[in-house]
Amino acid sequence: MQETLLQKMQHNKLSQNALARHIALDKSMLSLMMNRKRKFRFEHKERIALVLHCTTDEIIWPDK
Repeated sequence: MQETLLQKMQHNKLSQNALARHIALDKSMLSLMMNRKRKFRFEHKERIALVLHCTTDEIIWPDK
């Protein structure tokens, strides 16, 4: 079942700052990507999906 990235984070009780730490990305860069100011690279999507226990296809990404 597809959900937005934010919904997946909420279901996993994961804040934006915690997610940034888990994927070794600066929290301000993650914020820019979530606010559609920067694009998610495939490697970021893979790491996020791994942390959220799903596949990249199960997430609706906020794309630029």
